Amino acid sequence: MRRTWRLVGAAAVAATVLSACGGSDGSDAAATEIGEISAEGEGISLNEAGGQLLERTDPTEGGELVVGMIAPVETLDPLAQLGSAGQEVTRFVHDSLMGFDAEGNVVPELAESLETTDDGTNWTMTLPSGVTFHDGTPFTAAAVVAHLDRIKAEGSTSSSAGDIRAIASYSAADDTTVTFTLPAANMTFPTTFAPTGAAFAAAYVPSPTAYAALGAGYGSAPVGVGPFEVQSFQPGGDIVLVANEDYRIDGVPYLDSLRFVTATDSQARLAAAQSGDIDIAMTQVSTDFAQAEDAGLTVLRQPASTYYNLLFNMSQAPFDDIRFRQAVIQAIDLEGLNEAVFDGLQTPMRGIFPEDHPFYVDTAWPAHDPEAARALVEEYTADTGNEPTFTLTTTSPPEFQQQAQIMQQMLADAGITMEIEVGDQPTMITEALSGNYQAQHRFIGVNAEAFKVLSVSFRSDVPSNIGHAGNPELDALLDQARVTAPEDRGPLLEEIQQVLGEWLPFMPQIQHAMAFYVGDEVGGFPGSLPGTTAFDARYVWVQE
Repeated sequence: MRRTWRLVGAAAVAATVLSACGGSDGSDAAATEIGEISAEGEGISLNEAGGQLLERTDPTEGGELVVGMIAPVETLDPLAQLGSAGQEVTRFVHDSLMGFDAEGNVVPELAESLETTDDGTNWTMTLPSGVTFHDGTPFTAAAVVAHLDRIKAEGSTSSSAGDIRAIASYSAADDTTVTFTLPAANMTFPTTFAPTGAAFAAAYVPSPTAYAALGAGYGSAPVGVGPFEVQSFQPGGDIVLVANEDYRIDGVPYLDSLRFVTATDSQARLAAAQSGDIDIAMTQVSTDFAQAEDAGLTVLRQPASTYYNLLFNMSQAPFDDIRFRQAVIQAIDLEGLNEAVFDGLQTPMRGIFPEDHPFYVDTAWPAHDPEAARALVEEYTADTGNEPTFTLTTTSPPEFQQQAQIMQQMLADAGITMEIEVGDQPTMITEALSGNYQAQHRFIGVNAEAFKVLSVSFRSDVPSNIGHAGNPELDALLDQARVTAPEDRGPLLEEIQQVLGEWLPFMPQIQHAMAFYVGDEVGGFPGSLPGTTAFDARYVWVQE
């Protein structure tokens, strides 16, 4: 018989609030919303990524909308360690050199092209002409080169430092051309300039004039070529962006301004949207959907390639021992966790890739088995003399803390003591990169192009390796992907899942159920950008 898990203490209070807002009808409504995303609803259709977009009116120009962020933003410097909210705003300010399409292919965005002239050793990036940064500085190949030089500089902790240091040479051939020579063929090289949750810095080019003038202060007053410029920014507080009147694409953005406010608590965020203080907010929690609709908001479902996970620091005890990693995985009942926190509406993970991933394979991922977990704990303790205990760092949103409380109970039943610490997202990112943690509760995204996130997170020779351990078999498969055409990489992705299922560098948990909810002021909303949790702010407008 499956045990029914319950929240205790502060988490129980939060759960009561969640239930009270939706009511029994809300739960039923949410259940109908978690299935396949459709184009049903007034003004709703599907975008190229398969998410719901909204067109209540024809596009209109002007006005301001307020966006609720799920985490505070401390800096907008692309070279800094940015959380998902910081990356989203940074993209609006700088534009991205490359991006992903709905199939996971790398495609040009700000850059016009990035092509190889041979087997993938020599590459040429072509840039648009006539584009200027917000401060009037011309956007040229020299600006790109200067940015890459900063990323790879000694002492840089940029998320893209490993990628750029791996380039043999690069230079500005002229104002619109950057040439690259690699030490060996690499057909995955274009992903270097496409932002992912794990590595993004090379995608966003700052004004060299502004960077030279501001130095370490650049993150508070960034200057890019994007559709919006920063009017004001208080680190950890509100961010106000205003439209770039000289933006490279005519006719957009539609808005005069966007204001970002921090609203980490999901219930406070929903209440602010209901009162009209927030116009747009993102959620990855299924129980929010019915509550938002009951509050009169429009919920726009989006495909989710992201999921909650436990990240293990494999460079130190106890997670340097695979028996302990496996014991933790087998002790946690994902079905029970899903029921307790998400009313059973979200999808427990069955491996490293979501089951709706185009290359998902069913691996021998450890199933929930508390008896086996207890046996592994006893063996680990007897062999090492270490106590079966660790500290989990989670973050402030209620759904994270609720999951941590439930996991603590589950692990205790298997003889594992887990202490809980609550940290802010920027600090957690810094500690993950420095190795100053035992386990973290976070989320990761694995879109159709999975090599990028896996390479920057777990490859043994990159500074962004957040597990702080390597696996030669995984490294070899990632090396093979570099010389394999994109259309032929499917078998490699299947092998990679098998290797990760044996190595267990982290624990996938519950797949996100992603949506944006919007208020009556929003006339048009494009949905999420392919493979991201961000929306394209250029194509949002106010309803007259």
